[in-house]
Amino acid sequence: MRIGGPVAAAVLAFAGFATMAAAEEKLFGGGGLDPSFCDTKTVRQTVIYIDDMMMTIDQIAWATKIAGKMKATLTPGERLTVVRLSPETGLSAEMWAGCWPDFTAAQRQEIAKKDYIFSKSPLKGLDEQQNYFMAYFGTALTKIYDAAKRPADSVHFTAAKPPSKQILRALASDEGRFSTSHMTIRAVIYSDMLENSDLGSVYKDLPSPQVNYAKKLGSRFRQGVFYAFGVAEDMTGNEAARDRAKMFWESAIKTMDGTVAGFGSDLNLLNNLPVADYTFATSLNFDGQELDGKISALVDLDGNLVDSWIGFSRMSIAGLTGTLLCQTERCKLDGATSSGLLTDTPSERVTLKGTSAELSGQMGVVGTRYMYDLKATTATQ
Repeated sequence: MRIGGPVAAAVLAFAGFATMAAAEEKLFGGGGLDPSFCDTKTVRQTVIYIDDMMMTIDQIAWATKIAGKMKATLTPGERLTVVRLSPETGLSAEMWAGCWPDFTAAQRQEIAKKDYIFSKSPLKGLDEQQNYFMAYFGTALTKIYDAAKRPADSVHFTAAKPPSKQILRALASDEGRFSTSHMTIRAVIYSDMLENSDLGSVYKDLPSPQVNYAKKLGSRFRQGVFYAFGVAEDMTGNEAARDRAKMFWESAIKTMDGTVAGFGSDLNLLNNLPVADYTFATSLNFDGQELDGKISALVDLDGNLVDSWIGFSRMSIAGLTGTLLCQTERCKLDGATSSGLLTDTPSERVTLKGTSAELSGQMGVVGTRYMYDLKATTATQ
């Protein structure tokens, strides 16, 4: 195996390698990526999906964006997986997976207490380990690029003559990852997201009622939080395409029990690092009906919600932003949904407070009669 090509070089620049030759010498001259980082307890995993129909000769800005964001946002031990999406056939293929080499604050404290006389401190080897990680990551991206790259004039198109694209099927073919996961999956997709297949098309108005893709495809993106970038990047002559695509995908992903947290031309990932996760079983009194649901909350050191969501049975799911502060067995959640669940409004307020085992509050539109009593129990950290 040999690392080479412009994509790998771009990714390796983030790893701190001065040249490709130096990268190969370090990577294959001994050592390698330490698998023990995968033993670290984590609260999230990340999957990178690369649309192979987007690969254009000498256009690799997408790779540097992803590499930079991964170095800034991966948590210690977080698993990163690279998946090739093939919308032409509706299939996907895993290319590589590894765990980010870093230590938690507690691990760093334990390491600092020990004396390393006959060996070097694990902290001193982190830079090298992260370089190995980025090298393998770059190799996986390069394989996709090299196998699928095409001249620019064969990639760009107009709305009048769009290519067939089965992005939904390609994502659904990787659904097993979501159904077996016990933690949040942050899914980052580099694609134009211009679905155009027998399942639906972003070039048409959304059908009414909306298609339930979970039933149609037999797939669910349970605990999946999606970020798409490069939207409509390879289409010319239709500025409205991005908005139409966003409406299509927010509807489609929601029916499959996932949420869309970022969607656009650029990669919109906050640099907040989740350090703890909480799961709440909820019940809500909605016009005399008791609705059961769930809140999945990841929080950073300051209590800010990251990649979090709320959902109810017989309804749907929505992203959740705001804060969750827990101190001395007391918790307080103050958040807002990314879309309306109980009403047709763009967002709803969610408030809860109480012990970490039992909280109560409300959800709905503040200042209206559409505020409903909400309870949460069995919180786990």
